[in-house]
Order: sequence, then C-alpha cells, then structure tokens
Amino acid sequence: MAHIGQAVTFSAVFTNASGVETDPTTIRFFLREGVDGVEQLWTYDAAPTEGTHYPTGANPVVRASAGNFSVKWVTRKPERHVGFWHGAGNSVDQTSQTTYLVRHSDLETIDS
Repeated sequence: MAHIGQAVTFSAVFTNASGVETDPTTIRFFLREGVDGVEQLWTYDAAPTEGTHYPTGANPVVRASAGNFSVKWVTRKPERHVGFWHGAGNSVDQTSQTTYLVRHSDLETIDS
C-alpha cells in the first residue's frame, strides 16, 4: 500500500497494427487529479527539459524499451488520479488510461 507522498507509476505499451511494440512519433501523457480537476501534460523527448516536456518538479516520461513508456508521480492529494496516454505516428494510434484512488493511508488501482 502507498500513502500520500509515495510514487505511483503510470505506464503504457504501444504497438503497431501487427502487435509489435513500437515507439509512436508523438507520445503525450495527461494526469488529472480528480477533486480539484488539475490537469498536467507530459510529452516524451529523448532529452527532456523540465518545464517544457514535463511539469516543473515532476519526473519525465521514461522509455524502457521499444513501445514501453512510464511516468513516476508522487501523490500529493487524497483523491482520484487519472493518467491518460496517447501515442500517434509510426503506424501507432493508441490510447490507454490508468486510474489510482489515493487515500490518506493506502492506494487502490481502479483500472489499467
């Protein structure tokens, strides 16, 4: 279980029409903190710049291997955190969503 202030990982695996893990040309990750509706945007870049490709004080999108990307987010509030991925280009047009419900004393994955 995680508490407020602990890191959660949002990840996505992008594939082409043949099911092969493939890097999209453009990768965006949106994070919405549910109660107050704050939404933030990340874009993948091999040499990311804080404040340009990801929010100041946050972690950048990381590429683990072809088509595999993730963002670590340190939870700040006891509420629903929705992460939405969109990858497009290079024979990929795909979205995925993961929702975490962060409580004062634990963490629960709702979908992935």
